[in-house]
Amino acid sequence: MLSHPKHGAHISPTTDASDQAIGGVLEQYVNGIWKPLAFFSKRLRPLEMSNVTLGIDYEAMAKAQEKDRDIQAFPTAIAGFHIVPYQIHNSTLLCDVSTGLPRSLVPQTFQRQVFESIHNLAHPSRKSTVKLVSQRFVWHGLKKQVRRWSQECRACQRSKIQTHVHSPVLNIPVPSRRFSHLHIDLVGPLPPSEGCTHLLTIIDRTSRWPEVIRLSGTSSTKALIRNWISRFGVPLYITSDRGTQFTSTLWGEITIQVGVQLHRTTAYHPQSNGLVERLHRTLKAALKARLQGLNWADELPWILLGLRTAPKEDIGSSDDELVYATPLTVPGEFIDPSAKCVPSGIARDSCYTNIKNLSPIPTVHHNLLAQSYVPKSLRDSKFVFIRHDGHRGPLQRPYDGPFQVVAPGDKAFRVMVGDREETISVDRLKPAHVDLTSPVPVAQPPRRERPPLQPAQSEPQETPESEDTSSRPQARSTRSGRAVRLPPRFQ
Repeated sequence: MLSHPKHGAHISPTTDASDQAIGGVLEQYVNGIWKPLAFFSKRLRPLEMSNVTLGIDYEAMAKAQEKDRDIQAFPTAIAGFHIVPYQIHNSTLLCDVSTGLPRSLVPQTFQRQVFESIHNLAHPSRKSTVKLVSQRFVWHGLKKQVRRWSQECRACQRSKIQTHVHSPVLNIPVPSRRFSHLHIDLVGPLPPSEGCTHLLTIIDRTSRWPEVIRLSGTSSTKALIRNWISRFGVPLYITSDRGTQFTSTLWGEITIQVGVQLHRTTAYHPQSNGLVERLHRTLKAALKARLQGLNWADELPWILLGLRTAPKEDIGSSDDELVYATPLTVPGEFIDPSAKCVPSGIARDSCYTNIKNLSPIPTVHHNLLAQSYVPKSLRDSKFVFIRHDGHRGPLQRPYDGPFQVVAPGDKAFRVMVGDREETISVDRLKPAHVDLTSPVPVAQPPRRERPPLQPAQSEPQETPESEDTSSRPQARSTRSGRAVRLPPRFQ
């Protein structure tokens, strides 16, 4: 401060800016003279120069009012506005004072700039934006236009979450033939136990028979053939996620050879493979409860015996009864079942009849109380936002997009993400409100891979014209890359 502010004196800030710097002065009016209180100046950095946001040029707006036909024919008598001219330098700015505060009449060329100058401060809601703009400006159709622009704001659509899409549950038919439809997945990596770090989980959709196979890696093709197909035969359908072990070329070739039709779930949508996901929950809970150390491989067979003999409420029996037509013997069972044996022929006919008359029981949906919600505009949307369900930072936007819709569907959309067509679950989509009268800029897919390594610098080739640099001192640098210049006596 150059001097102390005087009580009751008028204070006026004066600012100015250029392409490379900004400055200002704070003055007070004392004894008919403006005296400076403080000065400020700053040179802008390159990032600040590229992101500088200038205010509204009211002098240019006043000149544009003279050429705007809507303002010249503004219906003051019908709308009840009170138009008053304000002098700005050499121009006259028309304002409405019917609300007690001057509101500038905005020509068409300035309407978008006025909206962005207010909305882009904190991106408020549509209702708040309409109120903020209408308190300071006025033009024909202001509320409708500001409401539409707020709805089409890309930053708001990517950052704000009103209600996630939750589509109705689709009932998948249960096949009448056992072991014809399998659900498989991979669990891991787990703490090493007897050389194994992963588990291949398989469950039959009809009998609910679970199979958990220990793996030393992530290769699941041979394990499926050795442990399931060799005992229960070749299934007709296999449902899996989009893991690399289930999308490899080897996996696809083997399934084609044995005649299996693959069903892959959409990304980040485990509900499509919910039967095996529910098995994971039960299996992990049993491992945690039974495990005393880290050798889970020894405890796995006992856990599988308990899971297979446990009665299921939805099917009214246990898995072993639907597979072997008789319950398995568990530890602690001392009653001799031989006294209840029947002739082999009668037992065989009875078992065959029971299995033949077995009616498939559909799976039970436990989250029926959750209300489904699908926006009406999603079905007809030409562009959508995709929810990023992977790991994201605390300030990362939850939605990516907009992306163009190729084909809509009841449970999944085919969307063009970059240069590749992907199938996305409806639960991850959000309709994009865009202006279709102009070209819509499509977003690029988010980068999730590691950054590329810097190419190794090639060694310089010796040429006849090259000078002898052996006598020159070699440049030294630290591990962090800082150059070290040694004094001449140490060179």
